[in-house]
Amino acid sequence: MDQGERENQFSTPDDTREVPVSASTSGMPVTPETALWEATKREHALEADFFSTLLTQDRDHARSFIEIYEAATDLVTAIDTLLVRHAEKFGFDRDEAFSRFGDSTFKDSTLEISNAAEALAARYFLENEKTKNEMKYAAVVTSSREYISLMREAQHEGRIPNDLLAKDAFKLIAQNITAISLQDRGSEVTTIVELDARHLMENELQGCMQLADALIEQGGALSAMDKLLLHQSAVYHRVGLMIPPVLEAITRKGMRGAELGIPMLAAHYVRSQYDEPNSVWQTIFSAQEFNLIHRAVLYQDKSGESPSEMALQVAPSPDGTTREHNIEAIVRIAHKADEPK
Repeated sequence: MDQGERENQFSTPDDTREVPVSASTSGMPVTPETALWEATKREHALEADFFSTLLTQDRDHARSFIEIYEAATDLVTAIDTLLVRHAEKFGFDRDEAFSRFGDSTFKDSTLEISNAAEALAARYFLENEKTKNEMKYAAVVTSSREYISLMREAQHEGRIPNDLLAKDAFKLIAQNITAISLQDRGSEVTTIVELDARHLMENELQGCMQLADALIEQGGALSAMDKLLLHQSAVYHRVGLMIPPVLEAITRKGMRGAELGIPMLAAHYVRSQYDEPNSVWQTIFSAQEFNLIHRAVLYQDKSGESPSEMALQVAPSPDGTTREHNIEAIVRIAHKADEPK
């Protein structure tokens, strides 16, 4: 994304307001589609609205997504299991790696955490001949260093507890790196370029960071925590593609239909990290921040917006509404800029 494109993404706060995605299934007959909508609604209203929008826009392809969604009876467990097995396949002993940090704090152990992150990236992208790729390794290491730096800044801002343990910080970083590597393997199996590690880091993530920096240059405000939220959104926004029912459907039918529900699957997984009592995400992100990541992932492919609706809002002291809008818009703009022309 060049400088001109970035500058065209801005507006003043009065120019734009996020319009919630919503649609109603009232009056629809009881079908597998409406039954799934009702089940989703009981869990989370935003995801239910997203799904009902699929029904009204493209019912035939929404049915394809329903088959995938119903096959993934326990989406969260499926993805968590894939992450654990992927780490084990590459010889990463999670318990041993985390226990090395003992009770040391994050703020006193950033160098050790950075070294451990680089060692894990090397395990995935350098030490195995089948997956060796120095450019992917470099992209993942660069993003990990940036993530640790942002965590330090967020701690200085008072957004992350001062007593955050090093092992908890590394658990999150290790999960992120493993998710990147897992998706990268998916790109090899399916030829879905969006899952490639370099693509995720250099296109999606850096596209978000460039827009964030440009917003700040224009006089807007984004915190280090906001950039961490963008990072989490970029890493996990396509993670739903990795579950076996989705990969199998893509193999059989191609992306058409399967891609419609990917934001919902990914958002469901993000939400699970808030609902799961042992999730390491909760040591870093508040309930409000979970909501921001969830919305950014869910609405990553939101269509039908005018340029003014998607424009970033330049505000030196943004309120909660402006913050929400900008984080969502940055993810969408970066994602759309990366789509094939």
